[in-house]
Amino acid sequence: MERTVASITRINARIECSDRSEWFALGGGLGLRFAYLTQRGYYPDALNKANQDSYRIVRQFNGVADQLLFGVFDGHGGDGDKVSGFVRDQFERELKRQLSICSGDFETAYAQTFLALNRQASKRHFDSVMSGTTAICAFFHGTHLTIANVGDSRAVVGSEHRADSRDPLQVKASLLSMDQTPFRKDERERIKAAGGTIMSAGQIEGFAPLHEEWNDNQGEAVDETGDPPRVWAMFDDGSLQGPGCAFTRSIGDSWGESVGVYAEPELTVYELSARDKCVVLASDGVWEFLTNQAVVDMLLKFDDPLDGCRAVVAESYRLWLQYDTRTDDITIICAFVEADPAPSFGL
Repeated sequence: MERTVASITRINARIECSDRSEWFALGGGLGLRFAYLTQRGYYPDALNKANQDSYRIVRQFNGVADQLLFGVFDGHGGDGDKVSGFVRDQFERELKRQLSICSGDFETAYAQTFLALNRQASKRHFDSVMSGTTAICAFFHGTHLTIANVGDSRAVVGSEHRADSRDPLQVKASLLSMDQTPFRKDERERIKAAGGTIMSAGQIEGFAPLHEEWNDNQGEAVDETGDPPRVWAMFDDGSLQGPGCAFTRSIGDSWGESVGVYAEPELTVYELSARDKCVVLASDGVWEFLTNQAVVDMLLKFDDPLDGCRAVVAESYRLWLQYDTRTDDITIICAFVEADPAPSFGL
């Protein structure tokens, strides 16, 4: 059976990860030591299902020494692996193209990259009608960090924090992105204004009361209901059809565009400092059963970010099998923020 000790070899065969952690100098006396890991999910009824998560790391983006790009793309639907792979493979090229168009306006170029890839996906030889991908990207220009998010993957920073001057320093997890799901009131209202309907599966089937009092905890607590609110299209006869997605933005999923499921990202700008200890990007396979703080605490038990990635993914996998009969695909990029060990010359 898949859950026995004998299945460890099979589990390890599903893992793709860094050979070793890497160093990247940001300038300003800081750098990142980073690693990635992705693990294909376990689906009892589809043991050979492809890993629909993908990732991208681009060092010295556009030939600039202190520019670094991270991306995590979480595909879904029948061709989700193809959509996420397409976005992964085309993101660098498209961002460079948009930068040439936008005349140095980085944030506009960044946002337009997602929208352009969404348009291009609809012309490819795979299903982007009922398949798509979420995307969380981190662009470092020196210590200046810009996060772009579409969907329910997430970016988090762990920073030293002291609640009171007499208290010891603690590392506190803070959001660098906001999940775009129907848990968010603003996203629910946007979807409803576009003609969509928000209901959970239990509400549709009559097992749960009709309400909109969902708790938007954004990773501070784990949602244990297992029945999230979803986006639906309602026909004139009152029947509900797809997409039935638990996110409100994605690349692809053109069926959902008529009810507001689109590819426009939300951007967050953040300036890294010596008080920051780690930056984490991960697909929702990590965040389903682990809080932001739990992930940061786990990572910082290790000296090497690759060891931290292994621990977080292993715990995510264990919790999936504890609460479900399957596991999601799980992907994480972890960067430890550290002082640059390079010698400094001059006055």
